[in-house]
Amino acid sequence: MKRKYIRGFTMIELLITMALIAILATVVVFLINPAQMLARARDTQRQSDLVAILSSIYQYSAEHSGALPDTDGDPLTSNFPNSPTCIGTGVGCYDLGSAGDAGETMVPVYMAAMPMDPRTGTSANTGYLIYIDANDRLVASASGETREINLTR
Repeated sequence: MKRKYIRGFTMIELLITMALIAILATVVVFLINPAQMLARARDTQRQSDLVAILSSIYQYSAEHSGALPDTDGDPLTSNFPNSPTCIGTGVGCYDLGSAGDAGETMVPVYMAAMPMDPRTGTSANTGYLIYIDANDRLVASASGETREINLTR
């Protein structure tokens, strides 16, 4: 009597292989931590937005004899914030998008659109702060998910 041996994997071998793959996948997901990677990406976007805001303000200032964009309509005075103030159209925020001389407002002349925090930003409050410090330097900041973001120029 001859026995035919069928070649293949046993159930135990398959279960052990699947368990090893599951353990390795868990370790990889834990090491990569996609939530933290996404938070870092949003913080990078916040920093890029702040650089764009400061650059557009400097461009406006360079083209207007050093004057900062303001919303009071009087070229002899400036209501640009001198303490941390949110950027946006809401109450208590500085409307940087409509700041500037008539026909030369920040949006759309110097920026296509006002940048907003990728997670919590709205037109009423973009999630970004801006002001002129005691040394007459522009400061922009944002509360990031992994760090505080502050730019001074």
